[in-house]
Amino acid sequence: MKNGSINWLLAAGLCTAVLTGGCARRNEAKIGTPEEPLVVVLSPAHAPASSSGALIFLKKYLEAATGMSVNIEVALTPADAIKKFDANQADAGLVTLEEYLVAREEYGVRPALQALRGDGLDAYDGVILTKAAGGAKSVADLAGKKVGFTGPYSVSGFTLPSIYLKKAGVEVNADFSPSHEANLQKLVRGEVYAAATYARQAARQPGLKVLAVTGKVPNEPLIIRRSLRPEKSAALVSAFLKLADTKEGRGALGALADITGFGPADTDVYRPVHDLIRAEGKTVYDLVPDGWYIYRLNQPYYPD
Repeated sequence: MKNGSINWLLAAGLCTAVLTGGCARRNEAKIGTPEEPLVVVLSPAHAPASSSGALIFLKKYLEAATGMSVNIEVALTPADAIKKFDANQADAGLVTLEEYLVAREEYGVRPALQALRGDGLDAYDGVILTKAAGGAKSVADLAGKKVGFTGPYSVSGFTLPSIYLKKAGVEVNADFSPSHEANLQKLVRGEVYAAATYARQAARQPGLKVLAVTGKVPNEPLIIRRSLRPEKSAALVSAFLKLADTKEGRGALGALADITGFGPADTDVYRPVHDLIRAEGKTVYDLVPDGWYIYRLNQPYYPD
C-alpha cells in the first residue's frame, strides 16, 4: 500500500461481513451444485477480453467436463484475487506467482497445475533489456542511469532485477511502470536507458537486446483450496489438463495471458522463489499491493 492507504474495496467487503454476521461458510457437500456452484477465480492478469468469449466457453467447458455447476469470477485487483479464498469463497484460481505466494501463506492453497506457454515451456527468464543501437554495453553502464521496472510487485519486473543489480554493485535511478508493456514502451521511446521485464518481450519489439538474464521464474499456478473434496479437485484438474485438446479450448487458453496448456505442479516448483525472497530479507507480502493489509486483516483481534 502506498502511504499506508486502505484498500477500500477490501474494507467495504469487511464492513459488509461484519454487519451481516461474518462470511457464511459454504456447504461442502453442495459445492458444484446449482445452489452452490464451484467457483474458479481469474486474477486481473488473466482477465480475457470480453470480445474473446473465453469466459463463456470456459464455464460451459468446465461444467461439461466435471459434471458440476461452475462460476468463473474475474478479480478486480490482486488483493481481491487472494481474498476470495477467505472463508472458502473460492475453490480454485488461475493467479500470478506473486498472488499464489501470499494466498498460500494466508489461506493454505496448493498449486495443482502450472501454466505452460509456447511449446510446453513451464518457466521464463527475467531479463534486463536495452536498445541494440546506442544502448548499454554492460550492466556496469547502467550505474546512475534511469532503468525501468514493473511493479514494485513483479518478480521478473522488479524483485529479480533488484537482487541482480544489488549483487552486481550497480545503483540505478528506478522508474516504475504499472505494466510490462508500459515499461517496454518507455524503453522504445528512450525515456529509460534499460528495462527489467521477461524474455519474451524482447521478441515483440525490434531494436532491443538482452543485456542480462536476472533469473528463471516458474510459470504461474492453477491453485486449489486444500479443503475442496478430493473427487471435485481431481475432476477440475483433469478438465484443465484436457482444455488444450480442442481448437476452441486452445483459443480460450490463449485469451488467458497466452497460455497454451497446463502441466503438473506442486509446492516444490515454487519453493526456490520463496526461498530467494526470504534470503534477501523480504517476505511474500512485499510482492502484492495490499499484501501487508491482508496479513494484518487476518490477525486475531486483541483488546486494547
